[in-house]
Formats: sequence, C-alpha cells, structure tokens
Amino acid sequence: MRLNSRLRRTLASLCVLAALVTALPAASASGLRSSGSTEMAKLSKGEIAQLIQGTPTTMPDHVFDVEPVVNAPYATGKVSQEALMTAVNRLNVLRRIAGLPAVTLDQALSENAQYGAVLTAHNGVLSHYPGQPEDMSDSFYEQAYEAVSSSNLYVGRHLGNSPDGFMDDSDASNVSRLGHRRWQLNPTLGKVGFGYAENPGSRYNGYVVEKVFDRSGSGCDYDFISWPASGNFPSDTLGFTKNTAWSVTLNPQNYTIPRMSDLTVTITRQSDGKTWTLSGSQSYKMASSGLYLNVDTGGYGVSNCIIFRPDGVESYEGVYQVTIDGLKSKDGAAVDFTYQVDFFAANSYELPSGWAQADVSEAVALGLVPSALQSSFTQATTRGEFCALAVQFYETVTGTTVAGRLTFTDTNDVNVQKAAYLGVVNGVGDGSFHPNDPLNREQAAVMLARLAEALDQPLPLTPTDFVDSASISSWALEAVGQVQGGKIMNGVGGGRFDPAQSYSREQSITTMLNLYEYLEL
Repeated sequence: MRLNSRLRRTLASLCVLAALVTALPAASASGLRSSGSTEMAKLSKGEIAQLIQGTPTTMPDHVFDVEPVVNAPYATGKVSQEALMTAVNRLNVLRRIAGLPAVTLDQALSENAQYGAVLTAHNGVLSHYPGQPEDMSDSFYEQAYEAVSSSNLYVGRHLGNSPDGFMDDSDASNVSRLGHRRWQLNPTLGKVGFGYAENPGSRYNGYVVEKVFDRSGSGCDYDFISWPASGNFPSDTLGFTKNTAWSVTLNPQNYTIPRMSDLTVTITRQSDGKTWTLSGSQSYKMASSGLYLNVDTGGYGVSNCIIFRPDGVESYEGVYQVTIDGLKSKDGAAVDFTYQVDFFAANSYELPSGWAQADVSEAVALGLVPSALQSSFTQATTRGEFCALAVQFYETVTGTTVAGRLTFTDTNDVNVQKAAYLGVVNGVGDGSFHPNDPLNREQAAVMLARLAEALDQPLPLTPTDFVDSASISSWALEAVGQVQGGKIMNGVGGGRFDPAQSYSREQSITTMLNLYEYLEL
C-alpha cells in the first residue's frame, strides 16, 4: 500500500484567483459552509495560536525614525519600518484567520498616510473631512486631506494593535456597516499604508491612518467572508470581544442582494443549547452592545454584508452555530446557509514544545490527530487517547471506517473498541482496559508496531541495542526493536529507552507522523 505524498501547508500561503462560477458553492458533507478562500485550508487551533503568539502587537522601542511635528511648522516625520511592519504583520494574521491572502506594505501609501496622521493628531478628533488649520500650508493640507478621506482612522490604540481595533468596529456609530472591518477583509486588498502620530496634549495621544482602499490584489474565490471566521477562531484578541458584532459578507457572484425583511438569523451555543433568534422584520437599536441585526450593501470593500450580534455573552468559548434563513442564490433559489465557529483562547493555548511544533502541525494538517488531542501537548497520553490516535491514523490512511468492535468491561470508548478489533491493543488481563491510565513508552512501541502490522506494513524485526534493554518487558522487547529499526521511536538520551516513562501527546503525535513517513517508503 502506498499512501498519498506528504501534505505540506504553508501558513502564509496566498490564495490564487479562481475562475468565476455561476453555481453556488455547495455546503460540506456535514451541511456546514466554510468562510474565506476556497483555496486555503482552515487552520488548526495550534496553528492559529502560533500565529497569534508569534505576531505580538507590542510596539518597538524605536517607533519613529524622525519624530512628527503636529503643530506649525508641521512635519510628517517618519515611522520606523519595524513599527510599520508590526501593524502589517498583525493585519495579515487577522486576514489569514479569515481565510484571505496577505497584503504588502506600500511605502508611498504610508508616506501619504503620515500626512493624514499629523493632521488628525493636530485636531485631536477623527474626521474624514477635516478643515484646514490656518497655519497649515495648502500643499500639506491637500495631501493630508487626501489621506484621511480615503483611509480607516483610529484613536485610542497604538499602531501595532490598530488592525484589531478596525476589525472590532462595533461601537454605536459603526456597527450598522462595519466599514473599517470590511475594508480590511476585502479579498482584493493588495497593498496598505500606515501613518501614525502622537499628540500628548490631546485626549487620545495616538492617531492612526490606514490606507486600505487599494484593490490591486489578486483576490480569491470564496462563498462568504465572516468575522468571526468559520472553524477555529481566537476569542481573546482585541479584534473580537464579547460585544463585537458578527458579520457575513456574501460573494456577489453567487448570491442575490440580501434583504433585511427576508432574513432570520439563528445563533445556537452548543454547550448549553442557548439560542438567539434575530428577525429582519424587527428593528434593532444601533448601540455598542446588545441584540442587533442589519444588512448593509454599501461598497466597503464588498457589499452584501449581514451584521448581527447576540446579547448576554460574557465570553465566547466553544462552538456556536449560525443559520441564516432567507438567502437566495443568483438564480433565485433558496439557500441552506449554516456554519460553525469554535472559539478558543489562543494566547493561553499551550503550543507543542519547540522540537515538536513542525511535526505536530504537519500531523494535524494530514488529518492524523483528533481535535480533542490538539492541545495540552506536554501532558501524558492515556491509553484511550492513543487508541483514538491509532484509529484516526488507520481510517485516514486507508480511507475506510473500522466496522468491528471488541468490548471491555470498563469502557464504552468506540476508539478503544476499534483499536482492539484491529489488534492494536489488548486488555490488562481481567476483561478491562484501563483507558485513563497513562501510556508508557514500551506500551506505545507495542501499539505502533501492531498498527503497522494492521496496515500490512510490518516494521522490520531488528534487535534492540538500548543499554537498558534488560528493563524492557519481555512482551514489548520485539516491538521496541521494531520501532527502533523503523526509526519510529528514538531513545531518551544516553542510549536508553526508558520503557516505563510516560509518553506525552506530542511524542505520540510525532511518532504517528514517523510511522506515516515510514509507510510512504
């Protein structure tokens, strides 16, 4: 049996422009739709956590190469490249989570934005149409006015976390359209520029201008763009809080313009079954919190935007399901539209150890790791959890579902029953299995060797040469030699195998990847 070649997925990959189609993209086999580019794989929780934790919004110590002057004689100064890239990198992290291609920093746009930042900092208030200060030259004002009239504007946050502020966008004056967010989530956005100036004597101190009206990007094929995006989603960023409005922007190529009066939006929290139902036949107050529903078809990047918000949510955690009734495809047919968001805390998410990160990410991308095991990577794997890994591995690489079952007296875990049917595991001698017991290294070796056997690809019979071979149980000695010979498991250092040592989740996952690579040879 030869498996598919190893899947490689780059987190920063860009989607390509797909040919326009007239047929509406179908929902998945589960009936759930997926937001963002059809060319981009959805990210695992670990991958999102790596992006969030690896791209902090903290401003560098060196913000300005040349300090701006926000009073006469006005001067734009120059924001450091490091500070500008902090903002651009953060924007690209948010776009990747949304399933959209990355954008690049444009120096000319940033130079223009800097004029607008100085004018805005001088005024101390946000306005896309500010008047000209009496002591400002016409040429300076004209460039500043052009910048602020064609940009997102922000006060109260520094440059590095301004993309999160634009993504939130849910205060009473912006919630009806979420224009700043939609410009940042425009699929054809290709280039951005940032301006930043400070006025310590003003109310807000920091003033950001984001040139974001560009449409030079290649774009991507998509069904809809949402924030929060479908799939795994970080609930602990400034770009999404308990009062942030949700948005669904429909691809105009696939859907008719949505009408408020036709719509019903139902949000269900799976943990307790709590349901919110918002009807387009009712009116909702524009406020910074509380129930809300609106449809905005303005050209903020892409039109066709449905905006909604549940109330009474103190913090988002776990799966929320959204169903929007009343949508129609381009040919006028009713559309079943349901998607799910799985919220989790990305900043506190435990990433794999440095040595294991790449392998764990690849194993997850290959579909070898059950979602329940994609966290707490350094904790000991239980016997039952390793069965879940083994069964998912078997079913993924063979493309079949294990139909048989062997039962034990102390567990109804279907993965334990499947693994026993495959001959991967046995009980502990009294009809029980002890699924919650920690797995040790020699037990893992036996299960891995038996899994290879179940796949008709037995590992080589190789005598083990670990210095502590005498401490390996007789029933595990042959399997330890096999996993050593097949380069599936290594020792713990010093030529030792340490058979009784507990086996962590990340170790279990990386050895599954090693077995996958062995089977490809």
